[in-house]
Amino acid sequence: MLKKRDRLTAKDIESLSLGKSVFGTLISLRHIPSKKAGFSVSASKKAFPTAVSRGRARRRVYAAIEKSLGSVKATAFVMIIPKKEALAAPFGDLAAEIGSLFKKAGLLD
Repeated sequence: MLKKRDRLTAKDIESLSLGKSVFGTLISLRHIPSKKAGFSVSASKKAFPTAVSRGRARRRVYAAIEKSLGSVKATAFVMIIPKKEALAAPFGDLAAEIGSLFKKAGLLD
C-alpha cells in the first residue's frame, strides 16, 4: 500500500475530471498536472463484481505503482482504473504496463 502522502483525497479526485486519459490493455490511467504527486486506484463493480476481487485488483495495482514510484519525476494527480484482465495477468506484466503508461503520459523522464 502506498503511504498516505502519496495517495489522493476525495477533493483531489474531483479535479481529475479535467485531466487527460491514457489507455492500455490491462489498465487505464487518468492524470492532471499538480504541485504534488498523488495516486489513486479505482476498481469498478462492472469489471470486478465482488468486493474481494475489487480489493485484490487495487492491492495488485498499488504494489505495481510502488515498484515504479521512484522513477516518476513529474508531479501529477494520477488515477489508475484496472480492467478485468488485470486480475489474471502476471504481476510483471501489470508493473510493465504501468511503467509504459507513465511514460506515455509524460510522467517519467
